[in-house]
Amino acid sequence: MHLTPIGEGNVLLEPGEGLDASDPDAYLVEMIDRLQQLSARRLIYDLKSIPLIDTLYYEWLLSVNSMCQIAGIEMVVVNIRPPVAYNLALMIKETPPFGCALDVDGAREGNYTSRADFSS
Repeated sequence: MHLTPIGEGNVLLEPGEGLDASDPDAYLVEMIDRLQQLSARRLIYDLKSIPLIDTLYYEWLLSVNSMCQIAGIEMVVVNIRPPVAYNLALMIKETPPFGCALDVDGAREGNYTSRADFSS
């Protein structure tokens, strides 16, 4: 996992190929510690290299979001490819609890949907 501060409390997360979503305990504590050291207010999770979001990976995203919420950090996913988004939409029944933006710039500028946007 690569955590890169990109200004104004935003931190970009680019997961590597070696990420094992089945073992969140191996990553979450270290990740949230690093985010707090960086004084993160928003985690921008870049999904451009993720070819498929299955149930296991979605559970991982939910775990990351939960840890962020506990730490007072907003999570926004970006760069989800259309076929991946379509598969995810077929798989889940609820609105994701994290924000979704087209790209990193949109997330940084606050141009994204969040759970609150879906409920109105």
